[in-house]
Amino acid sequence: MKTIESAKAQQLVAEGMLLSENERKRVQQERLHELVAYARQHSPYFAKLYANLPEDFRLTDLPYTEKSVLLENYDEWVTDRELNLKVVLDYIGRDESRSGELLLDKYTALRTSGSCGNPMPMVRDDHRNKIHAQLIGQRLCGQMDPDFLNISKNRVATVIHTSNGASSYEAAKRMLKANPGYEDNFLCLSVLDSIEHIVEELNRFQPDSMTGYPSVLIRLAMEQEKGNLHINLKALASSAEMLSEENFHLIQRAFRCPVANNYCMTEGGEIAMTHNCPHLHLNEDWIIVEPVDKDKNPMGETAEWSEGILITDLSNYVQPIIRYYVNDVVRIRRNQLPCCALPQLEIRGRVLPTYTLAGKTFTAAALVTKAEVWEGLTVYQFVQTDDNTLELRGQCQAGYSLSEVLGTLCRQIQTYFNENNAPEARITWSSKPLMPNRQGGKIPIYISVE
Repeated sequence: MKTIESAKAQQLVAEGMLLSENERKRVQQERLHELVAYARQHSPYFAKLYANLPEDFRLTDLPYTEKSVLLENYDEWVTDRELNLKVVLDYIGRDESRSGELLLDKYTALRTSGSCGNPMPMVRDDHRNKIHAQLIGQRLCGQMDPDFLNISKNRVATVIHTSNGASSYEAAKRMLKANPGYEDNFLCLSVLDSIEHIVEELNRFQPDSMTGYPSVLIRLAMEQEKGNLHINLKALASSAEMLSEENFHLIQRAFRCPVANNYCMTEGGEIAMTHNCPHLHLNEDWIIVEPVDKDKNPMGETAEWSEGILITDLSNYVQPIIRYYVNDVVRIRRNQLPCCALPQLEIRGRVLPTYTLAGKTFTAAALVTKAEVWEGLTVYQFVQTDDNTLELRGQCQAGYSLSEVLGTLCRQIQTYFNENNAPEARITWSSKPLMPNRQGGKIPIYISVE
């Protein structure tokens, strides 16, 4: 296992902000070669994949990797031979009473919350955790009160996926365990709850600070401006989805407090973040992002939007993420903004909208929470056809019946609507093809045809 002293992690992240573009690229390449050498030595999967790699390789000499292939080769992919898929999944699914335990007494582990397909279990080592903690502390929250998420000093609310193994939920459980006696200062709400219920609970709790996904925070900002929500926040942090500059200012205006936004994923970590501004800045000294075309060929830094990206996390040695494909649509800009010297990363899509059905407002995150782990379902989409009706479309793995997979999921979601006081809401399924976004980019999870 690769480890690092906290003081050294703090120093390296601080130094990264002082480097020139050329110096950051040099450090990036040094870290890439060190990571690849370690992966070749300790991972049978990478040893085979990189068998013919030249000594003085370039980034583009490395084959790209994909989720489905890595999952199939999970036991050979990880660099610790004590780890295997069963051990990791057992840890992620452990009983709540064991939530503070480390995997093999040395690792943390989470699962992805992807928009489709099987969740990816991700193990993180000491080196990765300390580097990314410093990226958050110094770069994302450096202009904010460092204690704004400390429940021993503030009342903190979060609106997230509350399922075992979900990244934000696991972090919430670790925070509670680290602060015994302050449980009453923390409110954890599920994105499965209706907006009305979330507003009611926040008004009762009166948090000092709050975290959540942009799709929920945008809606809560609207409720705050309308007077239905009335909370006074010191700070607010969002992550996981796209937050446009317009909506950044909407949230900032509604809550009148500093706003931090983090573009992150369980596999790649803290990729880009705001620096007391609405713009996302790429942490390129620790994360490599390659915009690619539809054939996964690197596009370079152009004004064109990508068809996807290849992610390399230079900090995780136990489960290396090297040129890992994600279908996010981005572009990178080198124009130097006064807020930060790091390059600007723009992302299109990857935001989960709110929608109104049978007079009730919901966030699509609640639908995703159920659909993303539904057995046999590989791709899905929710199409709103009228004021009361959603239509579920999708594709299944080989050997599964589309009618059975979509039909059983529809029944689960219908129960969710009924439990949230929307019995007139209806959900049906269809074998029609998925609908593209009118503005281009990825196939949206939710779309309206009204």
